[in-house]
Amino acid sequence: MPSFDGGHYFLTVLAPIEDRLVEHDGMKSSAIHMVRSALATLPTARQTEATEWLRLGSPFARAKRTHFARFVVIDDVVYNGRNPMNALLMALRKVNPVLAQPHDRLSTPYLLFAADFDARSAEPAEVRSYLAELWGTMQAELTQIFQYCVGFGAVKDAGGFADYVMACEIDTTMPFNDYWIDPPPFASLKTTLLTVVGGVVLVALAAIILLHSDVGWPWHAAIPFGLVLFAALLFIPYQLVIRNGRVPFPTAPDSDLRSVLKALYLQQKFVRLAIAAQGLEDAEIHRLFGAFLAEHRPGDLDAPTQEPGIIRAA
Repeated sequence: MPSFDGGHYFLTVLAPIEDRLVEHDGMKSSAIHMVRSALATLPTARQTEATEWLRLGSPFARAKRTHFARFVVIDDVVYNGRNPMNALLMALRKVNPVLAQPHDRLSTPYLLFAADFDARSAEPAEVRSYLAELWGTMQAELTQIFQYCVGFGAVKDAGGFADYVMACEIDTTMPFNDYWIDPPPFASLKTTLLTVVGGVVLVALAAIILLHSDVGWPWHAAIPFGLVLFAALLFIPYQLVIRNGRVPFPTAPDSDLRSVLKALYLQQKFVRLAIAAQGLEDAEIHRLFGAFLAEHRPGDLDAPTQEPGIIRAA
């Protein structure tokens, strides 16, 4: 299913940027320049001691469902060069390889917004709830960026923001999943395919026998039935594979943001425990591990845990 996979929604938005001049601080700048300026000053993840001390982090960390988020300004589509062509054919057709072939161009620059967040389904209500959460936690930053996009001036509240973003959404057909450790429990098609194919063959054979014995059709009249049978044996399994291919990837255990943050926290703390336990007696290791469980509470996803928006190990 496009955009939804593995318990996550992969939101991809393309919003056209206005072609106008913006007056600010006694100067005039293009709208695309203002978008770039807003993105350049948008805090990213806290990666250093200075950013942690200043509590200067990405505003997306305030939304407790966001795994990844990215903004990109797309000025135009990339021109990959001429389509390859045989040199002899080019000479015969008198094609000038110096001249560019016709290629697509964007009528205006676009702002790309991509976000990967926890979701239970691909229902519009699920997307709207996430966008409303974003608006409630980082309205100022979103307005500073999107205000130069076509049609954003009509956005006044969380509902309007959700409407605007979803109107600019495009399907994501290549989602990113990396939380599965063991092979996912995919449903097997072997039994279903064998049942369907066997049923088709039996029905076709029964029809041929009945027509030959009761109606008196000659055996060569079964050729059309054979062709129909062959087409069915190709079409039905194909449809089954396509239908199952559209089913979302199953959700990996503990792949929501809270569980991932807790796992990152425990990973860092356990490394320190393993270092401290080198060369100690079994009883002392047992005592240290008990203290580790009591202090860090692996079953408690709320605390202590790693804060969202932090990359540097604690």
